[in-house]
Amino acid sequence: MQESPDDFGLPPSVALLLARRGYTGASLLWFLNPGLEHLSRPDSIPGMRAAVNRIASAVRNGQRIMVHGDYDADGLTATATAFRALCHLGAGTDFFIPDRFEDGYGLGDSSVDACARAGADLIVTVDCGVSDAEHVRILRRNGVDVVITDHHQPGEEMPPAVAIVDPALEPGSPAGVLAGVGVAWMTMRGVYEELDAGTEYLDGLLQLVALGTVADVVDLTGDNRILVSRGLGLLRESPFPGLEALARSASVETGGLTSGDLAYYLGPRLNACGRMGRADDAMALLLSEDLREARVLAATVEGHNRNRRKLDREVEGQVMGRAAELESPRCILMAGEGWHRGVIGIVASRIADRFGVPSLMISLEDGRGYGSARSVPGIPIHSILMDIQARSGIMESIGGHPMAAGFRLPAERVGELEQELRSEMEDGRWDPHLGSVLYVDGRLEPGDYCAATVRALDMLEPFGEGNRRPVWLARGAYPLNWRTVGKDGSHLSCSFRIGSGTYRAIGFGMADSQSLFGGRVDLAFTLSLDTWRNDGSIQLVLKGIRKHAGGRG
Repeated sequence: MQESPDDFGLPPSVALLLARRGYTGASLLWFLNPGLEHLSRPDSIPGMRAAVNRIASAVRNGQRIMVHGDYDADGLTATATAFRALCHLGAGTDFFIPDRFEDGYGLGDSSVDACARAGADLIVTVDCGVSDAEHVRILRRNGVDVVITDHHQPGEEMPPAVAIVDPALEPGSPAGVLAGVGVAWMTMRGVYEELDAGTEYLDGLLQLVALGTVADVVDLTGDNRILVSRGLGLLRESPFPGLEALARSASVETGGLTSGDLAYYLGPRLNACGRMGRADDAMALLLSEDLREARVLAATVEGHNRNRRKLDREVEGQVMGRAAELESPRCILMAGEGWHRGVIGIVASRIADRFGVPSLMISLEDGRGYGSARSVPGIPIHSILMDIQARSGIMESIGGHPMAAGFRLPAERVGELEQELRSEMEDGRWDPHLGSVLYVDGRLEPGDYCAATVRALDMLEPFGEGNRRPVWLARGAYPLNWRTVGKDGSHLSCSFRIGSGTYRAIGFGMADSQSLFGGRVDLAFTLSLDTWRNDGSIQLVLKGIRKHAGGRG
């Protein structure tokens, strides 16, 4: 017997939305009940069996293991996940996170030195390694085995590791959308099964997996939906001290934590540590077992986040105006002396979001350019840069995944890269993906403007990439009153008459839109409870406003 929307108490508008997204029958049941029993098997990921055998052998034989991670939120949570999982098995385990500025991304000379200091017999990489053939060779010559777990695209040469666990090596695999922390957790799951160690402790680590997965902006579909759903439940019920303290420092209550809280509050604070060159503070917080200690560490992390915000505002202030002056750009590349390397990725993301085109920001230091690229759906910027590299050899290093890339190149070749990129983006095949587009899911029935609809929509959590929070359209709404709010007056608080109902609305960063309120307007919005008034009423969170063109309303 197949499940129907009525079995879940879904309003017709929400049921229609799910059907449009492809969820009916058995797939609807799975989507609304994303249990671990539906998770892909670890050995569905290429390279898993060899990786599990080598790690399990190291645990059984008392060999020293080093977990080698990365300094972003995905890499930090992946390191904490693998480190905690191996320590729980009784393995002698260390971890190493390279310094963003001194060491750079992935395996390097510092990795080799750290391995020697720890006396490691085995290195397990998380969220890195698949493009580091040279240093894997060095480690192997030094008698150290390497197991790579990663989710990035491989480089020109595959590393000579004992095993490489990377869903990117087999496009279309069931676990293909996993973040680095998801690949690390699945690898540990395989090890636990091999050692018959049970899964209760490992399942508890899914709160780290949820945070890292959401922060890395991967699709929250398939296995990721399962992992994040379970992890969010754990964060609400029994968070690790470090994660509870991190949430409190962001003024977020863990009991009602959402994927949006992970994306906009917790994740950026972890990322700030790596961006400021202090990933060690983030790791100490993630591994803390004492709430009092964790609060002190969270305050330190909060300081790094304040510094990060100051620096990214400085860079954004320099480039946003310049970008706005460009005439119909198909891509945006900017370079500047003194731009902090730790924040150019954030600025590139904002440029890409605002203008709807790939964005590359390059920090120039001592004759080199350190770049971050961000893209828009449908334009695989990493593949494009790899093709440019194959033709021209402009870059000294490059890594990433379809929507984001990091690279390094001689400063004198920045202009050459810009010319190559502009030439590539002139290809007409990219036309459908260029420009800022707001996708609308449908219209609500008059009776759907209520708290019951919000509760029904909550069943679609976790929201994020690949599972957007639904955006609704209301045509011909009448503005009743409005005012600007916020410290800088950049937000818009207003109310509208839609049909026979009157509804409050908030538009973040939309103060300029009040100029449209001379008559009826069309609204694009998401629906939420009004947590400011906390009286059970709803509010519209505005995403777009345009003048109403007449016709059907």
